[in-house]
Amino acid sequence: MRIVSRTFFSTCLLALLGQAASCLAADDGTVESDKPLKSLDEIAIDLSHPASSLLHIRNDFEFRSYQGNLPDAGDQSAWRYVLQPVWPIKLSNGNNITFRARIPINADQPIYLADGAHFAQWQVRKFADTVSRDGRFKAGHDHLDDISLDMAYGGVSDSGLIGQFGITAVLPTSQDFSAAREQFLLGPQVALGKQADWGVIGAWATHLVDIADDDTKEYPLSTKLTSVKLFFAYGLGNGWQIISNPRIDYDWDAASSNKLAIPLGGGVSKTTTLGRMPLKMDMELYYYIESPEALGPEWMLTFNLAPVLSNWRSK
Repeated sequence: MRIVSRTFFSTCLLALLGQAASCLAADDGTVESDKPLKSLDEIAIDLSHPASSLLHIRNDFEFRSYQGNLPDAGDQSAWRYVLQPVWPIKLSNGNNITFRARIPINADQPIYLADGAHFAQWQVRKFADTVSRDGRFKAGHDHLDDISLDMAYGGVSDSGLIGQFGITAVLPTSQDFSAAREQFLLGPQVALGKQADWGVIGAWATHLVDIADDDTKEYPLSTKLTSVKLFFAYGLGNGWQIISNPRIDYDWDAASSNKLAIPLGGGVSKTTTLGRMPLKMDMELYYYIESPEALGPEWMLTFNLAPVLSNWRSK
């Protein structure tokens, strides 16, 4: 395993310290006798689906190992930190308008050097049938990747039906030009599921296409990417859950045998309090039963911290 650079961890630490400061600033001065509006199990369920009614900030730490038929593909690995603020605004009809951002910071991403060019993983998928097998891998430098923004409308009905639809945009903000798409992506999203006393189950789908790119590139590439994220959480009591949140990706423009990625796995979650602030912690492990043939993920380990910043106590 490569040693993750100090820059990567410094950036993550600064983000977490910034959130801690925000939490302290948001403290409404309630007294110890105040009662939480929701129990730990109710908070855990609310944070387990995309139509959550709670203002929170997800902090995802991801480690991936890779496989493939390119030289040394099985020796590659990568780290990623993703900061994901989620801000639901409650409407008079009981539904929410939810604003989300996804700010990824990559470390040690595998870049394939061949034919006098640099190929990031998404480029390898597209050129897998023609790229030379005489190349070599290098680790990309730590960098901000493309930022995603989305807005969605929906909520949870009285019967527990989860429904949400909206729009997602991906901005060309990557700071690693050897791996950047340099495209503006846009597409719809929809989430459907069921919430019950025992937990939640459902699916969240997005479809992204490029609507603007860098036309100075010698070989401009189109993007049509469909993702379906399944969400499942089963409550064990006292804030504990068994969870599974695999994301299935299908790249419509990739070469044959390089289009599909399907992970299988899950993990555990614990919702607790840090002082008076609810905090959800997840750990999950996935194995990819289907992955791009040339270069694709084989294992993924994720750890998530999600502090709740909404006013969860009565005054």
